[in-house]
Amino acid sequence: MTRLTLSCLAVVLFANSLVQAQSPRTIPVGKNPESVCRGFGGKLYVTMINEEVPGDGTIVSLDGDTVTTFAKGFQSPKGLVFVGDFLVTADETTLWKIDKNGVATKLAEAKDFPQPIEFLNDVAVGKDGASVYVSEMSTPTPMFDPSGERKMWDLDGKEAKSLPNKGCIYKVTLKGEVTLAVPAGNPAIRFPNGVTLSEVAGEEGVFVGDFFAGDLIRYHEGKYVKLAGGMRGIDGLTVTKDHFYASSWTQGKVWKVDRKTGESKVILDGLKTAADFFYDAKNKQLIVPDMVGGTLTFLPIN
Repeated sequence: MTRLTLSCLAVVLFANSLVQAQSPRTIPVGKNPESVCRGFGGKLYVTMINEEVPGDGTIVSLDGDTVTTFAKGFQSPKGLVFVGDFLVTADETTLWKIDKNGVATKLAEAKDFPQPIEFLNDVAVGKDGASVYVSEMSTPTPMFDPSGERKMWDLDGKEAKSLPNKGCIYKVTLKGEVTLAVPAGNPAIRFPNGVTLSEVAGEEGVFVGDFFAGDLIRYHEGKYVKLAGGMRGIDGLTVTKDHFYASSWTQGKVWKVDRKTGESKVILDGLKTAADFFYDAKNKQLIVPDMVGGTLTFLPIN
């Protein structure tokens, strides 16, 4: 083998090692994973919608790449967080609280809310460590154009203008006390999905991703401020000191938005449905469920 051939081989091997180092790791977890977080013992827990048959929804735990059913009997579990030594998940019209043994009890159900509940979706941990914020998205079906798969109506079309405006955000304590955190009726958040509080100490307000418009909105003391846009289908959402991270269920993408410049960058593409990710600050990564794909992707971030 000539010196030139060896040099070329070395370049190819080096390039391949770079690709492997930069490629996020992906593992299969089952049918229709929707949300993920770290919980008991630092393990990852994932809500599994499965076949969308009443009662077949589960929460699984991961030990390495091994998937084990942790809790079951849910309708269609979506957002998931770990707070006050409990997992809390939104399940259509019910919030469930799950203990370390996988025993689920109702934290709040439809009758406990001040207004009719249609579609509880994302969940965020309250800064007090004893409550959660949950998005009441309202029924999502009206957003979609039946002529295409996961296709939403054009923003400036007549169908968009006639959509309902019922979405809101509730705060629910671990004792089951329900209060309205972001009211319905403002067009800035007609279909709220992603909800979070800032990771920055002292930064007030509730941050909401409107699924239909693709806008990131900060709500505080009655004011709605648009912080970013162009991310239709927003599902997962995280706010840090320097960046916003948002995923799109309809587009299969994850964005990183610079808070100072407003510059938006796609940092993950090619998923079928990028659902409610976990911001794993300790390990400098986002853990992104692909609901239709049935996988978790571990995406390194700086």
